[in-house]
Amino acid sequence: QVISLLRKHRISVVHSELPMGNLIGQFAARCCFIRARVVTCENTTWAEDFNSSRQQLIDSFAYRSAKKVVALTNEASAYLEKKFNLAANKLMVIHHSLKQREYEDIGTDRVAKLRNSLSICPDDFVIGMVARFEYWKGHRYAVEALHQLSAEFPQVKLHIIGGKGESFAEVMSVVKQYGLQQKVYHHEYVADNKALYHLFDVHLHVPINPLCETFGITIIEGMISGRPQVLTLSGISVQTADNEKNCLVVEFCSSESIYQAMKKMILNPDLRTRLGKQAKLDAMRLFDYKDKVEQHLNLYAGLLENRFKSDR
Repeated sequence: QVISLLRKHRISVVHSELPMGNLIGQFAARCCFIRARVVTCENTTWAEDFNSSRQQLIDSFAYRSAKKVVALTNEASAYLEKKFNLAANKLMVIHHSLKQREYEDIGTDRVAKLRNSLSICPDDFVIGMVARFEYWKGHRYAVEALHQLSAEFPQVKLHIIGGKGESFAEVMSVVKQYGLQQKVYHHEYVADNKALYHLFDVHLHVPINPLCETFGITIIEGMISGRPQVLTLSGISVQTADNEKNCLVVEFCSSESIYQAMKKMILNPDLRTRLGKQAKLDAMRLFDYKDKVEQHLNLYAGLLENRFKSDR
């Protein structure tokens, strides 16, 4: 329905995490004389995080070229409005969402198959971290917290799932420094990402400031999977995290805070169950896929209405 609407009425939509994706998409749309151009901002502070003047120029061109800019959170929208001097009515907040049925009825056979493929022992206490290796994802603080935990709880293991970004070598050197090679495991790819979260006793997501994680879809995947979570208030967790009710909130850049929260989780299985149940209920209420589709359709309908008015 959406694709048909875009083709019929010549609306250009650019949704990209790649540094050059928005630039190419917006430039191509302009060359094709498509006036109704939409861009989704996936990495709000990328230029600032990596001190990239090139990315700053790309972002500025993409956002100014677009008729509408979709931000993923309220915080991201406010940042874009201020940083790039965008008009408030040019911005629209549309959250990521989940097809909830895809996360239901995850059979034990699927979980067991994935457990075997990742060589996870049944007696392990698994801390799962789904995050590519970028410095702002906070891997270092997770490893330092594990160093403290492993002395008290030898069954605790940290499994990191994500690509080898710029901080991979540094984080692995910290792992080696603390002698945690048998405690920290890295997987670039898993065959069943829906079953993955059911391997986690606790899901950990700890970016280092409120804006560096523009949304954090892994947060809502952990929620819909009923996982107890330890989170910093970054990305969508700024709006969804409710400390002691659907997760435990920790301080930014603090291995000590992560250690204390993890210790609390390990020692309190009832707490883990309660937090996981509430997180799932909240995800089902807040991130329905149909709501996202409806918001996009309303956005396109508004662009079409304005275009037809300008054509008359």
